[in-house]
Amino acid sequence: MLGLALVGAGISLHFVRAYYGQVESPAVPAALCRRDEQTCMTILRTPYARLLGVPNAVLGLGFYLFTALVAVGTLAGALPVWLVQVNFVAATLTVVLVPYLVWALRARLHTWCGL
Repeated sequence: MLGLALVGAGISLHFVRAYYGQVESPAVPAALCRRDEQTCMTILRTPYARLLGVPNAVLGLGFYLFTALVAVGTLAGALPVWLVQVNFVAATLTVVLVPYLVWALRARLHTWCGL
């Protein structure tokens, strides 16, 4: 769980930097976006890229860092049960949100950002 949380945090950090213009389109790895198009950068500027005004990438970074904290706390054996439950609820909400965002990409934006 810790390893996956750190990978997720790294990907989210990349998109946070892209959202705030710290990563130019040519610097985006080809595995994340086709370099000949700005599809992913365009998607980051749509309303679907923000939940309650906060960029999804920022929310993702916070979620993954929180999950890493929960993993470390669990490994140390010093974590209250309610914190694990909060992490579980956050993960569940994230999993429920993903199909909606995929639908928005295809049905509303008529595009695809391959990740």
